[in-house]
Amino acid sequence: MLYESIEQRRQKILDELNVKDKVYVKTLAQKFDVSMETIRRDLDYLATNNQLTKIFGGAIKVKNTRLELLYNERAVYNLQSKKIIAAAAANFIEDNDTIALLGGSTLEQMTPHLLTKKNLFVVTNSLPISFGLLNYRKEGAFDGRVIVIGGETNAASMATSGFFAEDMLTQLSVNKAFLSCAGFSPSNISTFMEEHIRLSKLLVEKSDLSILVADSSKLNVHHLYNFATLKDFDMVVCDHGIPDEWINDIDSDQLQWLTAK
Repeated sequence: MLYESIEQRRQKILDELNVKDKVYVKTLAQKFDVSMETIRRDLDYLATNNQLTKIFGGAIKVKNTRLELLYNERAVYNLQSKKIIAAAAANFIEDNDTIALLGGSTLEQMTPHLLTKKNLFVVTNSLPISFGLLNYRKEGAFDGRVIVIGGETNAASMATSGFFAEDMLTQLSVNKAFLSCAGFSPSNISTFMEEHIRLSKLLVEKSDLSILVADSSKLNVHHLYNFATLKDFDMVVCDHGIPDEWINDIDSDQLQWLTAK
């Protein structure tokens, strides 16, 4: 059976793994009509992204994935890359901008870089981002305004969500929206938190410029809740260049990709 792309085949491998808990190289090679070496490369790639665990002759499900990590653990996971990406993303913020920062450990690293900006208006559902900016303002280091989107709080994300948050967001407009994700590919930008789907979609719709901020561990990772595709964004800021297998799926005239160094 032939599939249109490497990405599609790898997703099918993950789908089969979700059903069977264990897959074998020889069986997958026959199923997808490719060589066993090709399947081994697929498994190597998926294992590098923590989507499965390789065993002799095949692979099994990951027992403890990143999506199960609590907030404090996610905050320090891949921290150096997050700091580099956040600094690069913050370069697109200008004085007098109205920006939105949706809750996420990568976006939290942007707050120190807002101190050099004048007269910012920051909209966020993130408790750490709002507390951080308020502390900076108390110290006289930040002169902007902070609007916290009200709603139900979640200890796993340290952010608000739900009807009240969504209703409040519908009444606001922003110049630039910065969003993170749990995983992304050209056709699937996803999260493991159902309650963030609507907020993410609203921000993409209501912003003049939508920017996806994500580190390379999110590449080709898929979670249950899809909220957008790369066609919905104007820019991606990542610590990795565009994967070779994505080149034909991305319109470089529509989407700017910044590789943060």
